[in-house]
Amino acid sequence: MKKNIRKLWKSINKANRILLINHVRMDMDAFWSLCAIYDILSQIWKNVKATNDELPLENYAFTWYNEIIDPNLDIKQFNPELIISFDAASPDQLGTSYSNNKEVFDNAEFFVIDHHVTNVWFWKINIIGVNYSSTCELTYEIIHDIKLEKYITPKIATSLISWIYTDTNIFYNTNTSKNTYTVAWKLIELWADFRKPYYEFYKKKTYDQSKLWWEILANHMKKICDWKVVYAMISKNIFIKTNSNDRQLTWLISEFFANIEWVEICFICYELTNNQIKTSLRSIPKHDVSKISQIFWGWWHKQASWFSSNKSLEEVEKELIKEIKKELN
Repeated sequence: MKKNIRKLWKSINKANRILLINHVRMDMDAFWSLCAIYDILSQIWKNVKATNDELPLENYAFTWYNEIIDPNLDIKQFNPELIISFDAASPDQLGTSYSNNKEVFDNAEFFVIDHHVTNVWFWKINIIGVNYSSTCELTYEIIHDIKLEKYITPKIATSLISWIYTDTNIFYNTNTSKNTYTVAWKLIELWADFRKPYYEFYKKKTYDQSKLWWEILANHMKKICDWKVVYAMISKNIFIKTNSNDRQLTWLISEFFANIEWVEICFICYELTNNQIKTSLRSIPKHDVSKISQIFWGWWHKQASWFSSNKSLEEVEKELIKEIKKELN
C-alpha cells in the first residue's frame, strides 16, 4: 500500500487536470474523504473537479463543501489526466459518471482509495486499507505519508473526524483501533471541531425524520425472540405517509435496534421509489453478518453490512430470515 501511495503522489505532481469521484448514494465517508483531498489539491494549485451522479445531502453542508460536487460535469471535455475514486468497492458503484465515460477512465491514471474488504481491486493501482475504520482514516494516513499534513485546515480536520466518529459510532464499534484514536487525536490537534459532528449526526433530528422513526418503531418493528433478532420491513408508502425519505433512516438501526438489550442481529429493509430494496444489517461481535451480505453481493464488515436487491420486500424478508437462521445455527 505504501508503494502505491508514493505512486499517487508522483501522479499528482505530474497531473494538471485531476478528477475526484465517489460512490453513488454517497455516504459521509465517501464525501469527506473526497473533500479533504479536493481542498488540499486546490491549495497546491491543481485544476481539480469532483463529480457524482447526485448532489450530497443537505445535512453534509455544515463543513461547507457541498458545492464542490458537480453531477453535470462534462467529464469528456474536462479530460482528466488523473482520476481518484473514494470509498467505492467496484466500478458499478461509480454510477453513470463512470459507465458513460469509460474511455476517459481507461485513458487516465486511475487510483482507487477504499477500506472495504469487499473491494474487488477493480483498477491497476489500488490503495485498499481493510484494517482502517473508514476511508477518512485512510485518507488522513495518505495525506500524512505524502507530507501534505501542513495543508490540513480546521475545515478539513473537522470533515475527516466527522466520519471517523460515525463509522466507529464514536469509537464504540469493533472496527475502532489504536490508530483510529491516534488519527482522531491528531485531527483535534489540527483544530477539528469535534463537537459539531456529534450534534449534527447523533443529536439533531428533523420533524419528518422523527415521525418516520416513530412510525417504524411503533408499527413496523418485528422480533424473533428465540433468535434474538429484531427487524423492520419498510415500504415506500411509509416514506410518503411521514413526508420523509430513505436517507432519513440513517442511525435508526444503530441508535435503536442494535441497542435493544437482548438483540444479537438486527436489520432494516426499505423500498426505494424505483422499487429496489436496500438492506442494512448489524450484529454483536460473535455473529458475522458479512456472510449474509456476501450472498446478496453487498458491502460488508463483520458487524455492519449492506446490500441491494431487485426482489420484493416479502422475498427479501423470507431469504434474510433463512440466511440468519443458518448463521445462528
